[in-house]
Amino acid sequence: MPNEPRLLIPALGGLYRSLAPVTEALVRLCAGLSLAAHGYPKLFGATAANVAFFEQAGFHPPLFWTILTGLTEFGGGLCLALGLLTRLAALPVLVFLAVAIKFHAANGFYWNNLGFEYPLFWALVVLHVLVRGGGRFSIDRLLGREI
Repeated sequence: MPNEPRLLIPALGGLYRSLAPVTEALVRLCAGLSLAAHGYPKLFGATAANVAFFEQAGFHPPLFWTILTGLTEFGGGLCLALGLLTRLAALPVLVFLAVAIKFHAANGFYWNNLGFEYPLFWALVVLHVLVRGGGRFSIDRLLGREI
């Protein structure tokens, strides 16, 4: 293929090609489960604490934003993990992460200072999933339909 790199060890090309769909599914699964884990308490656990956070951060009405972000993270995360409506689910998650980047930008880059490093990383992962779709190991592929 003209766009493939020339490998130092050409014999590894087949291995890389065969593992690519598996690694893409693992990245999608990890991103989705991580998002779902962050959304779960907003919907089913520490809702009051999250409402207080959104109130303090200036997002009004805070209960609305708690539920919206919880649904985006939990529902979108589960869809990404399963590869179900993958691109459709990735879009609101990407918007959510863009807001998170903007929110954390005032703290600089590094996440240990609550900077935008962490949401930027996940936004790039989700952008990759948005562009590539659910892939070979997804419910989208089983259904034979992708957006």
